[in-house]
Amino acid sequence: MRQCPYCGHANLDTDTQCRKCDAALVGAGGTVYRGRRHWISPETAYAVRSKGLAILVLGLLIKVYWGGYGPWPVMDNPTLANLRSWLEPLLLYGGAALYAMGWVLRLV
Repeated sequence: MRQCPYCGHANLDTDTQCRKCDAALVGAGGTVYRGRRHWISPETAYAVRSKGLAILVLGLLIKVYWGGYGPWPVMDNPTLANLRSWLEPLLLYGGAALYAMGWVLRLV
């Protein structure tokens, strides 16, 4: 079995590209098989997805803790309420868009 240098997926010895991320695999003699060319590496696409997911979770935490969806008191400071009004949608929609962009960049 041959490990992919990008995602670590185990592939058959006869494969020339990874079955999971379509990256080129290195042969036994050091030959690099030319697979599909990516605009960005699968590692970078994975990093974009990870950051998008972290931003999305942060937006959900702000929605829950500042939105009054629990047994704790709501932060009703006017400055924090003003900050929450634009920060929450930015993190929620921006994180979701970044996460989706990471999946699209993985395929391109």
